[in-house]
Amino acid sequence: MKGLSKNMNSIIISIMNSKGGVGKTTVTCNLSDGLARRGKKVLVVDMDTQSNTTKTLLPQATLEYTFYEFISPGSSEEIIKKCIHATQNKNLHCIPNINETSSLEPDLIERKDFYAIRDKLRPYVQEKYDFCLLDCPPNMGTWVITALYGSDFVIIPTLANSSYSIDGLLKAVTLINNVRKNGNKNLRFLKLLINQVHKRQNICQYNINQIQQNFPEEKIFNTMIPVNVTFSQAETGNKTIFKEAPTSRGCLAYRNLSQEIIDIFNNEGEK
Repeated sequence: MKGLSKNMNSIIISIMNSKGGVGKTTVTCNLSDGLARRGKKVLVVDMDTQSNTTKTLLPQATLEYTFYEFISPGSSEEIIKKCIHATQNKNLHCIPNINETSSLEPDLIERKDFYAIRDKLRPYVQEKYDFCLLDCPPNMGTWVITALYGSDFVIIPTLANSSYSIDGLLKAVTLINNVRKNGNKNLRFLKLLINQVHKRQNICQYNINQIQQNFPEEKIFNTMIPVNVTFSQAETGNKTIFKEAPTSRGCLAYRNLSQEIIDIFNNEGEK
């Protein structure tokens, strides 16, 4: 894939779409677990103050140190390390979030300080992890900009059964291009992920065709995530699909997606 670094040891990926309800948190949790189960060391950062990723990956944790402490001005390296919690999943760690983090946003905007991921987290990720996934909120605000300023790549989930999701997809691509020009010249749009596919629904087939007509083949993951009731069951139980339903079609899709991402970077490194 053109534009990938051949010498990149650690990959920071933002999961974003300006529209809500497209499955960003579901993608982040299940993809991170899938990568971890394939032997990769993975860190997830919950950048959404709704904290749904935190609830899934750290359902029982006592959260004394969170993204709030991480993002606060002047946080030391020692505090940053304390913000990283081991999950119950092997090879998978998480920086959790809390609602109170939203109170820090006005100060960050005033100071135009969008570099916490780049300056505070990247050195640690490069030392300890293969992948870092950033679960972004459904907007184009402070936390999304902070994520993009510190990321190498962006994955954009989009719903197969909603034309409105495609609008969010186009806005996200525009934002990525703007950040590349103004704040992070190394940022790349990796691929879009077509989510909640029901092959018997005409609207799904129509939207998939529209996406395929408007985006190059190499910018769309081969793996598509199916509609599957086990995803709702997993979320209700604060689990990933790998723990809730390891033999389901949904779990197979995330196994395939995890391997597809690993192959993308492995193949590029061999060129």
